[in-house]
Amino acid sequence: MFITMHLTFINRRLLSFLLLLSLGWELPNYIQAQVPSTEIFRFLRIPTSAQMAGMGGDHVGLWNADGSAFFTNPAYLSSSDHGSASLSFVNYFADARYSNLHYAYYLEELGTIAAGVQYASYGDMRRFDESGVDIGSFNAGDYVTQLSLSRRLYPTVQSGFSIQWLHSSLDHFNASAFAFSGGLIYTHPKKILAAGITFQNLGWVYNNYLNSEEKLPLNIALGVSFKPEYFPFLLALTLNDLHRWELPVLGDENPRAVDHIFRHLQLGGEATIGKHAYLRWGYNPYQYEQTKTGRAIDLAGTSIGLGIVIQEYQFNISKQSYSRMGGVVQVSFQRIRAKSD
Repeated sequence: MFITMHLTFINRRLLSFLLLLSLGWELPNYIQAQVPSTEIFRFLRIPTSAQMAGMGGDHVGLWNADGSAFFTNPAYLSSSDHGSASLSFVNYFADARYSNLHYAYYLEELGTIAAGVQYASYGDMRRFDESGVDIGSFNAGDYVTQLSLSRRLYPTVQSGFSIQWLHSSLDHFNASAFAFSGGLIYTHPKKILAAGITFQNLGWVYNNYLNSEEKLPLNIALGVSFKPEYFPFLLALTLNDLHRWELPVLGDENPRAVDHIFRHLQLGGEATIGKHAYLRWGYNPYQYEQTKTGRAIDLAGTSIGLGIVIQEYQFNISKQSYSRMGGVVQVSFQRIRAKSD
């Protein structure tokens, strides 16, 4: 990706462009885009695993979430995740790439701890001086290191807490922050039913770009998943951004109350195929509104996924539709339990 700009024009306009890239959104004239925001580290809103992406986005109350889901809700960690590890990768638009990895370990006297890293790269960019002379290239990227602890409060309730250090770089400009995340998840002892609540990325930016007022992508979310008796698949529903009512879409000047409600929703489903495979699908209304084309048939906001388990290893792949921009494929590989000696 090549960006033609003067060296002196590395400002909020370019920063906003990079923030949009971090969610994989370009700005062609036939697609609605997100209203500019002062948030940085927006790549933290990308689904953290192919399982989640295939079900429409990060769900905070998923009954059978994989170990890497602790990036979304640290309460997902449990003693059964001892020795689990994962790697996830996404090749987004405009040379943007996202990946994460984690490892979890259970200590009887403490609980389950996990360490993880998330990284987003925005590709190679060209630098020009004020005369238009090419004077080389530079890179831009964000990364987060995270340490989480989860403990059981009650037989059916798990709690979790995370601390994060975040760093962003754009050539020789930098931003850094500390953040905290926490959550609870309830699992029914007999039924396939779970509910969770989280707050994500609560913290402060202590080193700003250009002394401006960038903020972290705070998210307060509530979710539930369940499989009614004799029903063929698991259903999942999550409400995001509960700390704010309006989630604006560029060009939509008078949204109805029902529009705001649906923008907070994400829906997903998962069906078991035999004993070792999963078929997933999802729908994100907010993503649909941001990337729809206005045609009668438009798959914007929809997603599909597939998971395969082979002994103690699980492979997941998903595809999210961004309408005429195409689809985004995410791949995750996980060791779901340590090998026995």
